[in-house]
Amino acid sequence: MGPVPPRCLSCITWFVLLLGCGGLRPVDAAPLQKTSQVPQKRDSTQAPPPVQPIPLTSSRIADRAEAQTNSTVDVTSAGWQLAPVLVDAGDQIEFRATGRMRLSDGHTAGPDGVARGWTDLLRIYPLSNANSGALIGRLGKGSAGLPFLIGAARLWTAPSSGPLYLRANLSPDLTGDGSFHVAIRRIRSSPVAAGSTEISRAFLSGLSPGLFAAIPRRVQDLNGDPGDMVNLALLGTRQQVESDLVKAGWFATDPDPRDALLHGLIDTLARRSYRDVPMSTLYLFGRPQDLAYARASAIEVAATRNHMRLWKTNETVDGLPLWVGSATRDHGFERDQRTGGVTHHIDPDVDQERSYILASLNDAGQVKAAAYVMPSHPVHQARTATGGQFSSDGRILVLLLR
Repeated sequence: MGPVPPRCLSCITWFVLLLGCGGLRPVDAAPLQKTSQVPQKRDSTQAPPPVQPIPLTSSRIADRAEAQTNSTVDVTSAGWQLAPVLVDAGDQIEFRATGRMRLSDGHTAGPDGVARGWTDLLRIYPLSNANSGALIGRLGKGSAGLPFLIGAARLWTAPSSGPLYLRANLSPDLTGDGSFHVAIRRIRSSPVAAGSTEISRAFLSGLSPGLFAAIPRRVQDLNGDPGDMVNLALLGTRQQVESDLVKAGWFATDPDPRDALLHGLIDTLARRSYRDVPMSTLYLFGRPQDLAYARASAIEVAATRNHMRLWKTNETVDGLPLWVGSATRDHGFERDQRTGGVTHHIDPDVDQERSYILASLNDAGQVKAAAYVMPSHPVHQARTATGGQFSSDGRILVLLLR
């Protein structure tokens, strides 16, 4: 292996400083801010029900006129493009693509893309670690949909129902001239899954505010200061939780900064993007989080990421372990009001992160049933242990995993 180029040495140095200092403020990060006001309490004139089922996106489209069997589309460098086909969960979709794009860095890419170089470590791609310019897809309208590689040819099974989007794997500073001609064929439409009504009924019968009576409303830092609220619950074994989160694009963060330094260096030398930046440790039931997962783009992960901390409880629902967690979205940095240092600034509307988690797991086909539960003494507005403000409608999102 030859010497590491200076650009990558700078990247590694930035990474070391980031971990050592607890975070540096990147160009696009939110400015340091000292919060002084607690957000206004939400309108609670109409209280939500104690348990509210959430209808999942699973409508069949096989009999609709727009459910074409064969279609074609030309994909340019313009970003995500809606494909002329809707898919059902379990459908097998065959992709075949031809054409070329002339990239602004001088390379020419076919649908399989161009192997990534050192410069690509500093680019933010829709699909991390896929080749530059490669043809990729995404199911669903929102950013919670997980991009997947298509390339010149692929047989893909849809994890859920919804619209299909295609694009070239390009970053904001890397453009392309040309297009890919993509032929799409629906080979098989899966039968409607049986028993969904029975699953939902059994799931809902085990939910009540009392299920969360012994679970604290908020997590704590090492000094016992109250912090983020408990706004998430998952039903499943540890293997289910870990597997389903990975399938939905979430990744386990490094538990120790020393591991992060090593893994970051290894990924950099292998020309892979490093995303597994550690989280701070928080506590519930007197112990640190059992699991920590995040979803973010490379490079942006230092300042902006969706993340959750999970703890296994002693409760079960229909024989399945109950995991509870705190989910927030980091968005830049702010001043730590305990120490005067720098810490992550969270999006004050934590309910948006709750919705993002539901969308990401449901789009990946990993949710059997879902509901909101309003616990006793819900949290509507508060501050994190570092002083950041947040607000919520107080409900806990409960997901039955596959």
